Formats: sequence, structure tokens, C-alpha cells
Amino acid sequence: MSNVRFEFAEPKIDDLYTKSISRSAFSLITSDLVLRFEPRGVESLLVNYYQGLNYLRMWEPEEAWVEWRRLAAKLQYSRDKGDALYLDPPFFNHVVGLGLEWDDPSNAYVSLRLAEAGYRDRGLDPPPDLIDDLVRLATALGFADHLDLYRNRYGDAAVGATERGRGRSADGPSESGPWGEIILLVEEGLVAPIEELQVYLPITERRAESLVEGGRNVQLNIAESLAREYADGRYDGARKSDANRREIAYVLPMSFPVYGMGEPAFSRLVAFAETDTLAARVALRVTDLQQMAFTDRLLGIYAKTIARALIKYLAASKLEEKAEEEGGETAGDVVGILANIVNVATERADTRAWLGLPHRIWMTRLRVPPGDHDVQLLIDGHGVITLGPIDVRPGERRLVNYRIF
Repeated sequence: MSNVRFEFAEPKIDDLYTKSISRSAFSLITSDLVLRFEPRGVESLLVNYYQGLNYLRMWEPEEAWVEWRRLAAKLQYSRDKGDALYLDPPFFNHVVGLGLEWDDPSNAYVSLRLAEAGYRDRGLDPPPDLIDDLVRLATALGFADHLDLYRNRYGDAAVGATERGRGRSADGPSESGPWGEIILLVEEGLVAPIEELQVYLPITERRAESLVEGGRNVQLNIAESLAREYADGRYDGARKSDANRREIAYVLPMSFPVYGMGEPAFSRLVAFAETDTLAARVALRVTDLQQMAFTDRLLGIYAKTIARALIKYLAASKLEEKAEEEGGETAGDVVGILANIVNVATERADTRAWLGLPHRIWMTRLRVPPGDHDVQLLIDGHGVITLGPIDVRPGERRLVNYRIF
């Protein structure tokens, strides 16, 4: 059932890349909530990640391979567009490489090399298990020059990976055949939500005059300047009462989105099987990546929200003046109050997001002989959790995900 929902969501995400012009224009009058929700950050990538794992759980590896290829295509598209690094995290290329190795070793190796490049681009050393994978596949594909590169680049880690690749993971001591591997992907906690913050921006007399006398370009330029000043912290602590200051014409109330705090569920995880024990590492920090995507858009959100508030304020002022001319001061006051009520009611921050995502994804790998295995997770604050039985065939690699809140 979950894959049906994912299959519905993915084309929706693609469709939402094409924005409605009429809705975008209307959002400048009301709020961004009239726009269709457009997934941002790594949300689109996680759709294929979950679909692939779901197909593996249903013993449909061919369908999973399709999802890994879709995920690889999205990552390549992001690189071709020159997107920020947070839209091409090495974790996804690593998963694609592991998932495709049985079906397409050459493309799997390309993905593993992209994962390695991703870590190096971030100034990080690739995790030891990725070096293991690179060495194993380079050996299988006969890339002797690449093996020399890894030995020169990673020294003892690459040499050790070569030995491990020839050892128990490939043809270890088992009467029933080569050893296999269980790759555990443990999803932890909840991603940070986007929350709403009520803020006030004081408008000086000089800017108020420019807004009235200037055209739309002047209004948008002032909105951009106010956005930058707010982002720099210039208006921290501004209040409604600031309107009483002599140089302030009025104070604009508005709502801005702010990124909240993620909810980690634990700080350490160790996995056990009958033949192996290994601590897990954090492989994907979903909250951090989503926050980067949010922060990249923030200045634009501020500018648009401020521009919308200015346009609505000027429209309300003109309505008030018109009503006062035709019906007297009382009529002007009534229209002004109604216009301000509409302004406040229609200005809400866009806090929509995929709230069910994990805060982080941990990864660990256990090498085991063929057969059924009860894997145990020792988790800080959660005690011991048993997963199983997990059946591993000779030489098989099982990708298993598990969620802890």
C-alpha cells in the first residue's frame, strides 16, 4: 500500500516543478499557501529510497533496481543543474551502488565512485565500508589502476579492504556457501518541522513616502532591502509599539516561517549477529540537509512576504482614503479596520513539509553465513531490539531498514 502512495507522489513532485502563473500572482495578494506544495531538499530523493526498500521487503528485486536507477537519474540531474551539495548527498549514491551491484556491477561502481567523490568534495574521508565496496568492485571488474589509486589515496584502509574483499564476505568459512551481508539502515526520530513566527517590521517616514510616490519596482526594491536587513538581525525585538516613535510611519505585522528542531531518538547504536558486531554510523542527516534547503530559500521568502505586506498595506490605505472622501471619517475608519483584518487573516507563513521523515539515518553492516539470523540492535535509551529472522542466501546482500521514534 505504501508503494502505491509513493508511486502517486513521485509524478506529483515532477508536475509541481511547473508552477501555475495565476496561482503565483494570486499568492502576492494573499499568501504562499495558495500555491501547491512543492517538495524541497531531499524529499524527492527519499521517495525512491523508500520505494526501493519496500520492493526488497516484498522480494521484488527487479522493481527495486528500477527505483535505484530513478534515484541515480535524479542525483545526476541535480549535478548537471549545478545544485547545492545538499541535493546530492553521498549516502544516496552509496545506496544506489549497493542496490545495483547484483544487477549491474559497472553502473553500481560508477555510483560508488560518485559517493566517494561526494565525501571528498565535502572535505571528508569516505567511510571504511565505502572503501571496501570500491576495492571489491574494482577487483571484480579488473580495474587495476583504480586499485592502485585507492591504495595510494587511503593506504592501509585500502589494503585492508582488499584482504576483506578476498575473505569472509566473499568466500568465508561456511559449509552452505559464501558468506552474505546484512546492511541495516536505521531511521531515527523525526525531521524538524517548519514553524510560524509573528514578526513586526517598522517602516520609516522616508520609506513610507517612497512607497506611496514610487511604482511597483520601488516597492519591490524596498521589500528586498527590508528582507536583507531583517535577515541581518536589524529588527530583532521590534514591537507594535515602535509605531509611536516619531520617525516610524507604521509597523508591518507579518508571519515568517522558521525551521524548528529535529527530534533525535538516540545517540548510539550497535548491531549484533551471531558472527559479527559493529557500531553504526550516521549516514544521512535529514534535518540538517532540509535546513540547508530551507535557509537557501529564506531571503526570497522574506522579500516576497514583505512585498506582499506592503502591497496590501498600500491597497488598504487607498481604500481608507477613498471611503473617507465619499463617506466621511467614520466610513474611512471602518474600511481601514476591515482592510487590516483581511491583511492579517490572509498572511500566514507556509509551514508545509513532509513531517514523517526521520531526523537521521544510521547505517551498519554485518557479515554473516547463509541462513536465518536474528539481528539485535543495542540502542541508547531503547535497550535491545531484535530484528528477525533475516534470511541471507549464499553471497547475498540484504538491505533492511527499521524505524525508531
